[in-house]
Formats: sequence, structure tokens, C-alpha cells
Amino acid sequence: MSQPARALPARPIPAHLPTPVPSRRARPAPRPAPPPRTAPPRPSTAVNRARRSRSGFLILSSVLVGSMVLGLVALNALLAQSSFRVDDLEERVGILTQENLELTRQQAALSAPGRIAAWARSHGMRLPDEIRFLHVPAARTAAPAGSADHDQPTGWLSEALP
Repeated sequence: MSQPARALPARPIPAHLPTPVPSRRARPAPRPAPPPRTAPPRPSTAVNRARRSRSGFLILSSVLVGSMVLGLVALNALLAQSSFRVDDLEERVGILTQENLELTRQQAALSAPGRIAAWARSHGMRLPDEIRFLHVPAARTAAPAGSADHDQPTGWLSEALP
């Protein structure tokens, strides 16, 4: 262990310094008590508002950007599906056009007058020897439907009735 401290010889006070006045108290003044340790002082409300508004803005902007990105992805998917659907429909239109051309050729071949005459002969049909036309006498003009003159029949009915 170490040795105790030794006392130093007293020095004389120089003459040019004033002599200390003994105080009334014999004890030294008590030290003020340190303030109790607490949390650091809170920032002012303006700073809190600025932080809150900044964080609110960041949250709002991130939600907005995220929803826009999600919307763009969904729109891109819909466009891709529509593109595939259009390709399928164009292919189907081509097939149906070919089918329509084939059916038009078949219809033209089946409606040819020579083919119809050959089919009729094979089934025992023949052309008539003479053709007669029947002429119907011209009928009088009838009153329009719903006219007020219902007492007198018109047209062929007036000739048939006495």
C-alpha cells in the first residue's frame, strides 16, 4: 500500500495580497443539489408537428405510389390477356372465312341449272309440253282497312253476294 500523504510546510502570505476576512460561518456553503435526472427535454410542439406531417406524408406517398404500381401491373396483365384474345379471334376469323368460301362454292355447284335438270330427270320428272298462264280479272280497289263504310262489301265479295 501507499504511504500517507505528508504535510507541507506553511507558506507565508505575500504582503501585496489582501488578507482574507474570516467569515462568520465556520462551515463552507452547502452545494446546491443537482437537479433530478429525467428524460431529455421534449422538443417543442412545432417540431413534433413537423415530424408527424413528414411521416404522414411519407406514408401517404408510399401508399399512393404502391397502389399506382399495382394498378399499372394489373393494367399490363389485362392488356396481355386482350392481346391473346385478339390473336385467337383473328385466327378464328381466318378459319371461318375459308369455311365460308368453301360453302359458297358448294352452293354455286348445287344451284347450277344443269345439275338441277339432271337430278329432276333421274327422279322421273319432265318438262311440260305446253305452258299455260292463268289471268285473274282485275279486282276493284277495296276501301282501306278500318274505313267507316262497313255496310257494302267490296272487291270480289261484292260480285259474289246478291
